[in-house]
Amino acid sequence: MPAFFCLNSYMDSFSKFFTNHRHRKGYTDHDKHYQRKHLNLVPDYVKTDASKNPKIELLRGKKGKQICGTPELNYIRKEYNVIPFKGKVKKLGSTGIKLYFDPQLGKFVLER
Repeated sequence: MPAFFCLNSYMDSFSKFFTNHRHRKGYTDHDKHYQRKHLNLVPDYVKTDASKNPKIELLRGKKGKQICGTPELNYIRKEYNVIPFKGKVKKLGSTGIKLYFDPQLGKFVLER
């Protein structure tokens, strides 16, 4: 009789697991193989904006340093109207992010 009781309680928890909808996530675009009829479950504030540069957006949230490549320098020229020079420190608008040339690395660096 005790073995049946344990099996019965296990089956209850198993069936409760698959009928409880709160353990499931509503995200649909986290896996490219995940097919669903309606793909509008992810709210817009969670989605990443592809038009913004991820390195600059990362520095907006916290302090640190990021090395600039050619795509970042082109984005800075276009968005912030800042032309980088090797001898000068430039600020990117009111973000508190500084752009300067690091002679040890030989590249431009973003720092906050």
